[in-house]
Amino acid sequence: MKFGIFSAPYSHAYANGKRTAKEVIDWDLQMVKWADEYDLDEAFFAEHYTLGGEPSPAPDAMIAAASQITSRVRLGAAAHLLPYHNPIALAHRMMWLDHMTDGRYIAGIAPGAYASDAQLFGTGNNNPKMMVEALDILEAIFTRQGPYKIEGEYFSVDMPAYSEDIHGPHLKPRQTNIPLMITGMSENSSTIKFAGERGAYLLSQEVHEKTWINHWETYSAAATAAGREVKKSDWRVCRDIFVADTDEEALDLVRNGAMGELWGEYNLPNFVKLGLGPLLTGGQIDVSELSLDWMIENFFIIGSPDTVAQRIEELYNAVDGFGTLVTFVHEYTDNPEPYRRSFELLGQKVKPQLAHLNG
Repeated sequence: MKFGIFSAPYSHAYANGKRTAKEVIDWDLQMVKWADEYDLDEAFFAEHYTLGGEPSPAPDAMIAAASQITSRVRLGAAAHLLPYHNPIALAHRMMWLDHMTDGRYIAGIAPGAYASDAQLFGTGNNNPKMMVEALDILEAIFTRQGPYKIEGEYFSVDMPAYSEDIHGPHLKPRQTNIPLMITGMSENSSTIKFAGERGAYLLSQEVHEKTWINHWETYSAAATAAGREVKKSDWRVCRDIFVADTDEEALDLVRNGAMGELWGEYNLPNFVKLGLGPLLTGGQIDVSELSLDWMIENFFIIGSPDTVAQRIEELYNAVDGFGTLVTFVHEYTDNPEPYRRSFELLGQKVKPQLAHLNG
């Protein structure tokens, strides 16, 4: 089994004027350094433009910076929001990142989920169609030699033939195929179906394992219908993790720390407000009963290395296997040492216990 981290990043201290953008960036990079040092496998950066509590407008810049301070952890976006980029420019940045990371790059892509971002870019309700057009151009630039033209409703490319005079166009990816990844949250999601149809990896968001089962069924059925083969070992799923030397210490650091504050004050109210509460409860309780205490007892993965390893194996068995467990990361900037220790224990104590699980 592999492990990854995912930085939204959650920073309501920044949103409230208590941290600078530089401090947010430095904390993100510190956590990626820990992931690399303690044998975690992947690190992802989100892309948002208008969300003050999740400030991350440039995942490509974060990947580039992280590539210079790490040596083994794979680095990716979750995700590049394709409607908000010229796909020709983005394709070249992606290929350059692939070389900069020496082939450690994962290209997460998405249409964009927030109406305020769509308003900023003026894309209206066209994001899904724009993503498909942009992806067609990305894949052509990655794999085809010019000359060729692709003319779409929103994006076009006119690739020249190779010229000896300018020695180009010249750039191709470092990897034979840059791995694509698409994130899904809702059941029977059209985005998840699209991931299966296009051969992208699936990253299932932080929802109940019953919804994960639906994700895999939806994804694999779409892949099969498109003549593609998918493997559970390539499936990534998200669930918040905190490891400490004892169960009691881990519970206290969550309940009275940044992770508990984020979920209790922001995430849970927003999930309920948006009608997404059932994605967390899995129907086990009424959404009106959803609370931080319930999440700590029934949803998060918290405890000593032995407790966490046992809980992860139970989760793995409940969905009949996955390949990578990705945890969101939190703003423990006022108490960083226990958070560093959580990374250390996850990579050096929990991960070895689960080496027999391979999707």
